[in-house]
Amino acid sequence: MKLWVKKFVLGPLSTNTYLVHDENGNCIILDPSSGCEAVLKEIDNSKLVPEAIVLTHAHFDHILGIDEIKQKYAQIPVYIHPDEKIMLENPQFNGSFMIGLSYTYTGPTQDMVEGKMRIGSFDVDIMLVPGHSPGGCAIKIDKYLFCGDILFAGSIGRSDLLGGDGQKLINGIKEKIIVLPDETVVCSGHGGRTTIGREKKTNPYLTDDNNTSY
Repeated sequence: MKLWVKKFVLGPLSTNTYLVHDENGNCIILDPSSGCEAVLKEIDNSKLVPEAIVLTHAHFDHILGIDEIKQKYAQIPVYIHPDEKIMLENPQFNGSFMIGLSYTYTGPTQDMVEGKMRIGSFDVDIMLVPGHSPGGCAIKIDKYLFCGDILFAGSIGRSDLLGGDGQKLINGIKEKIIVLPDETVVCSGHGGRTTIGREKKTNPYLTDDNNTSY
């Protein structure tokens, strides 16, 4: 299956929202932040069929656009790991209170579980990597890894927020993420793309002698 991935930098924290579609015009939206007009316009212009909203985790900057998408596509399902659901429903947990908002999403969700599963027309591989948040997940579709705030180019996610755990984050990255093929394209929640091969060689947080908790 041939895939196209388009990145939109949205919301108050310049969050990467991704639109992934196949050759048949089916698409999923990952981590919609606020200001999704360009995403919706791309869906219209390319005549795509949105099949799901997929959330790597539920910090506010990755979920603020859910309602914008659902205003147009009311029946679109929202996928998230069960351990993140409490964050969707509580501004103190998802952090929206820090920017003067009280954002919640209390609509229905579909459970995203670790392992291989089907979301719409897409075969995905879900890797649960807690530490930045309790139920944060990396989502592999073909050669692309959408990892939210778990791993960045040259860095890793912060673990000082509610529910964070630095050692769990490091362990999960090393056990589940860095073992992926070197050519895997890492599409993070902020910043530019990288690859697994590059991060194995250059990411200072992932060297064997780095035992610091973050």
